[in-house]
Amino acid sequence: MVTTLKALKRNSYGGEFIQEALVSVYEMFKPVHCYIAYFDKVHHKAISLAYYVDGNLSNTVFSYSTVNAPCLKLISAGKPLYIPNNISKIYPFNQIITSYIFYSYLGLPIFSRQGEVIGVIGCLFDTPFLFSEALHQEWCDVIGDILGSDVEYLALLSQKKLLQEMEQCQQEAKLGNWQLDLVTNNYYWSKEIYRIFQCEINDFIPKEKTINDFIHADDQVRVNELKDKMLNSSNVSYSIIYRIVLKNKKIKYLREHCNILRNINGAATIIKGTLQDITDFYHVNDKLNQASNKLTMAYDAVVEGIWEYDLKTENLITSPKFWDILCINKNHAKSISDYLAMIHKDDRLTVIESFLKLRNGDAISIDVEFRLQPKDKQTECRWFNCKGNIIESNNNKCSDTIVGVLIDITETVLAAQQLTLAKTVFDNTSECIVITDQDNNIISVNKAFEMVTGYSKNYLIGKNPRILASGYHDLAFYKKMWHSLDTIGTWQGQLHNRRSDGSIYPEEMTINKIEDDHKVVNYVGVFHDISSRKQTEKKLRLLADNDMLTGLMNRRRFVEKVEQQINTMSHSEKGATTTGVCSLLFIDIDDFKIFNDLYGHDFGDDILKSVADILRATVCEHSLICRYGGDEYAVLIKEKDINYAKYIARQLIDIISKPIICNDIEINLTISIGISSYPESGITHQALLKNADYAMYEQKWLGRNGLCVYDQQLQDEYIRKLKLRDKLKYAIDANKINVYYQPIVDSRTGKVCKFEALARWYDDVDGFISPGIFIPIAERYGLIGQLGQQVFEQACADLDRIHRCGFDDITFSINHSVKEFSQHNQQYIFDTINRYHLPYSAIMIEITESTALDDGKNIIDTLTAFRSRGIAISLDDFGTGYSSLAAIIDIKPDIIKIDRGFIIDIEHCKESKMLVSLVLDLSYKLDVEVVAEGVETQAQLDILSSMACHYIQGYYYSPAVAIDEAIAILKVRNHNVIDIQ
Repeated sequence: MVTTLKALKRNSYGGEFIQEALVSVYEMFKPVHCYIAYFDKVHHKAISLAYYVDGNLSNTVFSYSTVNAPCLKLISAGKPLYIPNNISKIYPFNQIITSYIFYSYLGLPIFSRQGEVIGVIGCLFDTPFLFSEALHQEWCDVIGDILGSDVEYLALLSQKKLLQEMEQCQQEAKLGNWQLDLVTNNYYWSKEIYRIFQCEINDFIPKEKTINDFIHADDQVRVNELKDKMLNSSNVSYSIIYRIVLKNKKIKYLREHCNILRNINGAATIIKGTLQDITDFYHVNDKLNQASNKLTMAYDAVVEGIWEYDLKTENLITSPKFWDILCINKNHAKSISDYLAMIHKDDRLTVIESFLKLRNGDAISIDVEFRLQPKDKQTECRWFNCKGNIIESNNNKCSDTIVGVLIDITETVLAAQQLTLAKTVFDNTSECIVITDQDNNIISVNKAFEMVTGYSKNYLIGKNPRILASGYHDLAFYKKMWHSLDTIGTWQGQLHNRRSDGSIYPEEMTINKIEDDHKVVNYVGVFHDISSRKQTEKKLRLLADNDMLTGLMNRRRFVEKVEQQINTMSHSEKGATTTGVCSLLFIDIDDFKIFNDLYGHDFGDDILKSVADILRATVCEHSLICRYGGDEYAVLIKEKDINYAKYIARQLIDIISKPIICNDIEINLTISIGISSYPESGITHQALLKNADYAMYEQKWLGRNGLCVYDQQLQDEYIRKLKLRDKLKYAIDANKINVYYQPIVDSRTGKVCKFEALARWYDDVDGFISPGIFIPIAERYGLIGQLGQQVFEQACADLDRIHRCGFDDITFSINHSVKEFSQHNQQYIFDTINRYHLPYSAIMIEITESTALDDGKNIIDTLTAFRSRGIAISLDDFGTGYSSLAAIIDIKPDIIKIDRGFIIDIEHCKESKMLVSLVLDLSYKLDVEVVAEGVETQAQLDILSSMACHYIQGYYYSPAVAIDEAIAILKVRNHNVIDIQ
């Protein structure tokens, strides 16, 4: 194979030899493509000398950059380069490799006589190829060497030809190149520069001075200063246009561009540049500028942007104003796609379809509106109108060139949108609108106006709005309206007008006068029907002033009326019709909660409405009736004294106390009434209300179902109770409440089995104050919780002392008020018992039978919690309530205490004796112990003993005593001699 190559070299040379050598390469490796190329190292290119494709010689001459090619590795290695696979992926940017899908590559270096790699034999394969150095290396070395001289020769010829072509191009372009060596101060000019300066090469030597002589006198300073500035700075290039004056006095315009080469110290060493004669261009450009200026003036004189579009080349020519109208930088649009991208997405298809019709011959003009794509959500869209016509067509009727104008129609579109919006608002607003001319004749109304008035638009046109007049307003009203319109141009207020069916309705209206150059053009009236609002206001006033359940006046409105009445009377002058007196009734339904609990709240509401009806029917017309809250009512009787008020109160008590049928259920009600009067009970509305309320509560304390007048006596009693309250509060805070203990004795043995703990109060001024007096005060003024806790604490401490004395079988019965259950946490009872280490069974909580009934389930739950710990429950005053049997069932007491009222009469009253007997029989059957209270005589004791009632409490054995005396009694009766202080 090597011999064949050498024989081939002897028989041919140059281009022929290179082509024959390439045939040998193809026969050796069978590549899809193969070529021989030389390297232009200055420009980093490989330029083909011969090219084989699929075994056939191609006339194609190509070049490619060696930067993105395997040639770089080939040059540096100086030996064949073999890439077995993925050549396209390794060099994705090489134009030869990526023009086809190649798999593998083989590159053979071509060497010069000096051993430098000057070219390459490139082989490209589309299938796997196996290269063997042992088999192919010698052949590759030989062909690389024998091709070297011919490739080098052809490269030189090619470069020389290139120089000739470049020189010819320079002459045609009137552009030459030059170089100045600043070290030697030697100039080099290409032939074209000599021609530009009209100098002979052999007669003119370019130097700085001789060149400066050609430069126009007006440009010399500018040119030299620029060159000096560039050389003394760090710049590496500069461009300048200046004039030269030839020997024949002819002036030429030159454009000079230079590159400055600098050494490592930054000093300029060589300047390379080009020089172009632009004289012809300058003159032509000058004329074009003149024409362009005239055209620009014409363009600027019109508001439209002018454009021309070639449908074939897609070239767009525009006037400057075209881009000003769009407010777009022309450089941002480089193709038709860029133009289309700027159009709003909703309008883009319409624009494209319009131009397609021109391209397809379906139209000869275009007239389309579009918006530009907004830059962001805050940018408002601008609207444009694009119009154009075809000015050239070929025989196939295909559009070639379109010329047109672009107009910014944003203001027009917005105005149209505003008009449309205004019309939409006018037609669809819920406000009624009427427009009249300067003579106040109707020229337009909207749909709302037609709906509200009942008149049609056609009927109203030309008529005066007075056809709507209802007669509700007098002439003075309308004069005032027109005066306001004439003077300030507007009027606002409420009118009553008449509909077409004759019904009158209220409206809230605003009228404005519209003027043009101080002349009235129109009147515009805007109103809305406020019938619903008036009805709503009426309902709201009713809601604000009345109780929704009973329809009576509510508390807020009643208080206002009472205040007004008091103010009227206190400020009345002589001759006034008022008598200067009034009375106030404060009414509360007794035990109303029971009806709610028994029958439900709906039933309770019906009771409240029934009582309201009775009040309306009984109280005189000029009186004010109020549902004050809950089951409370208040009545203000105007111009009537206290006697009349008491008369009305008694009537109400009598009527309400009669059986009432409510929801087919017959019920019996009672009421408590407090009465105050002006000016006896107070001279302010606050005093009247407060004192009537106090009188009502006083009646509650006195036994309910009656009336109580707030007079001087009640006021004194009220003040006395307030003083007693303050004393009691001080006594509790100072721990001056004592606890006394009354023994409960087993009459069979004479021993004390338990004590009842009773609160006692000794005041330094008033002496001993009865519990019957201060306990209700404590309950009424919220002191009972603190008092009860203090008593319980002392009782537990004393019981602990008794137990430590050896009487550990003794228990204490401690009274508990209903207020303590409802207003205070009972956890302290357990905490106190635990603190004194007492057994729970040593404590008995004593309540009245009415206590549980007053607060229902809450107290029952608390008593259940006591019983679960072992605390016993005692039911005091048994037989005095109206539902004693129910109390036994609900409370499940451990002990029943027969009220002393039955014991006092047991000797002389058969009924009392019978009742006690019944209670005892009931207790035996229920397995409940019985204690008889208030036993004072031997006869009473004998009767009770005969009835098998053996637990006795009363003065017969002992009154309530202090703890020391109680212990002494125990020592006597229970025969225990332990003495622990």
